Amino acid sequence: MVLFRCDQFNRVRGNAGWAAVLLPVVMTLVACAGPSAASTQTASQTTSSPPPESVILRASHSCHLDGSAYATLGDGGYTITMKGEPDGKTTGLPVKDMACVLKAVSVPDSVVSQMDSTRALDGMQKASWDKFAASWTYHPDNGLRIILTESK
Repeated sequence: MVLFRCDQFNRVRGNAGWAAVLLPVVMTLVACAGPSAASTQTASQTTSSPPPESVILRASHSCHLDGSAYATLGDGGYTITMKGEPDGKTTGLPVKDMACVLKAVSVPDSVVSQMDSTRALDGMQKASWDKFAASWTYHPDNGLRIILTESK
């Protein structure tokens, strides 16, 4: 419902305060502007398909990591942080579960070899391939920790 015409934009009556001045101005601007970019964008978004699910999110589901205290999704499913088992302990994500995610993102053998060769003294290591980037650390007391990110 349009309360004001565009030619009434500059007409303000009386001293009713700022609310009386701003309301007609805002209503006129809305009426004169036509459909906003936000409403156009919303309309196009509702008719388009939802964004595709990330490979990392699908891997998390297929590797049965949902609800794991040692695998955390972030960035809308485009990042996963995995905390592996420390040496000789059963707290942490088993190596087979980490390998399941890495296989799902087609990690190259060279990166797996780098992860396998990482020592506690090496600090944070990094690698990237296709649309993925990984950073990891290893310490016998903390296990292998991997942050895996997928570009959108």
